[in-house]
Amino acid sequence: MSDLFTLENLVTFVSLSGLEIILGIDNIIFIAIIVYSIPKKRRARVRFFGVTLAIALRIVMLMGVSWVMGLVKPLLQIQGMEITGRSILLFFGGLFLVVKAVIEIYEMLTHKDVGNTRGRKKYDAKAEPKAIMQIIFVDLVLSFDSVLVAVGMVNNLYLIIPAILIAMVVMLVSAKKIGDFMHTNPSIKVVGLGFVLLIGMALLLGGIGIDIPKGYLYFALFFTLFIEMVNIKIRKEKRHLHDH
Repeated sequence: MSDLFTLENLVTFVSLSGLEIILGIDNIIFIAIIVYSIPKKRRARVRFFGVTLAIALRIVMLMGVSWVMGLVKPLLQIQGMEITGRSILLFFGGLFLVVKAVIEIYEMLTHKDVGNTRGRKKYDAKAEPKAIMQIIFVDLVLSFDSVLVAVGMVNNLYLIIPAILIAMVVMLVSAKKIGDFMHTNPSIKVVGLGFVLLIGMALLLGGIGIDIPKGYLYFALFFTLFIEMVNIKIRKEKRHLHDH
């Protein structure tokens, strides 16, 4: 145990924590979007249970890493393309994200999203468990590669699990703040949905053997966010000048 508290392990722990937080950006955006279908007073509970159960599942995956590694082994071949448990998970996870993003964008365009009082939906009692299950499923899909990266980076659960718990806290705090900002600025929500759509398409392609580095997707997200933040600032300045 004394070998755990070394400078090398400290640097590894900080790096791993940062990596888990970065890889969780897409999770944070999805959670912020999905909980908006829940009444405001219930959102914190859905976020907490969804993220907690998702993180528990990720820790179980780490403890059963041999099973996780087994998912990258070929199950069968179709016209020279290897089909693995990972590719199946990525394909259907990507399909779910694409469909979810398209539906959300459609509802925004037709004023049926719950954030719009003109098209407010009747509250569904099953909405909370549905939202929690969606958060868990998406985290399972999105965290698969991050688990492999973490294990490849350091094969020590005493470092990996605390790093994941730190990422969980960041996800819980960030999801609320990002969600509140996103839904008071619909254009930012569209950017978030566009990013979810991109992630979904990337996962779909990953499921058929075409891997797209996430770095490209993150660059597209932050560049688009930068442009939209400038637009929001310009619109506020114009309104301020108009009012005066």
